[in-house]
Amino acid sequence: MIWIYISESLLYLCFSLLMGTFIIQFIPERLKPEIHISKRLIQLAVLGVVFFSVAPVVRIILFLYEDIGLMLTMQNVLMGFEVGKAWNFTVILAIFFYLFISLFPVLKSKVLSGISLAFTFVLLLALGWASHAASLTEWSGFVFHSLHFLAVTVWVGILLVVGWCSKNQENWLSYLRWFTPLAIACFLTIAGTGFFLMTLVIDVKEYGDAWMLPYGQALLLKHLTIIPVLFFAFINGFWIKRKMKQQEQFNPIPWLKFESVLLFFTFVSTGVLGQQEPPHSIEITLGGSGPSAIFDYFYSGVIEPSMSLQFGFNTINTLFFIVAIIFMWLILYSFRKKTPAIVPFFMGMFSVLSLYFGLMGSIQ
Repeated sequence: MIWIYISESLLYLCFSLLMGTFIIQFIPERLKPEIHISKRLIQLAVLGVVFFSVAPVVRIILFLYEDIGLMLTMQNVLMGFEVGKAWNFTVILAIFFYLFISLFPVLKSKVLSGISLAFTFVLLLALGWASHAASLTEWSGFVFHSLHFLAVTVWVGILLVVGWCSKNQENWLSYLRWFTPLAIACFLTIAGTGFFLMTLVIDVKEYGDAWMLPYGQALLLKHLTIIPVLFFAFINGFWIKRKMKQQEQFNPIPWLKFESVLLFFTFVSTGVLGQQEPPHSIEITLGGSGPSAIFDYFYSGVIEPSMSLQFGFNTINTLFFIVAIIFMWLILYSFRKKTPAIVPFFMGMFSVLSLYFGLMGSIQ
């Protein structure tokens, strides 16, 4: 199962690289640092979209092939399942996209970059077509999933390209003036569409009860990993801008890199979430599949399908929450003391773990 989680995470990474690469081509030179992007990297990202998007197809084939044989199962999945049809479309379009990138100087012409961006967007729509949300509704699931993923790839993609491909920090203030409001808009879009997608699967009132299941555990971790991302986004978008306005000597690139690494962990949790059984009915799912192994480890009582979790404070979870707040404060303190960006990065990860242990310890 872990190979599916890895492939999903790398698929999101490939889409982000493509989206960020071609969006940044439309930004004037005076509004961004000097950036160098290898065409080989773009080609690998397109190939990655093909190979990493096949994981759900392979998973279905492996689940069904023992009944009717491998070849017939492959034919049925590729031609009869929506996820198979979407992957067929992805392969065909990606072949044209790869040839287009290979034959034309897509990074030297805004017209060619625009065509490449259109290729990327259509591939993104194919992924939305194959999503679980699209199968639950006629149009809204497809639209909201695609919009959610688009906002993620725009935000993360620009971060990746600027953070890892910048040759200097020239025009950084000019870059922040347009990227900060764009990042805020992307985050608000992600939050709004994400909430809608969550309501398709679980009742908001049963959010805590969903923690008994693998899906709920993945959802919880995804939400918790956003917290240190917001701290880094605040530092990169506002505090660094103030320091540079005051003409302090400061290199913002490492902070941008670690923000993108934190966002990659969000990709990982999203990949895990996407491969879990959605609990449309927590009671039925719990009775059929059983609880999450992690939840079973933390919960000492008897787990019944019809049970509803109760939460409360105790000495242990209160200490964990206090430790989490301390780690969050240390993120900001580390920036003020100009420590290497890797230090607050680990502070952010420790805050996530502390919050997680505190929340799991609050279950009664």
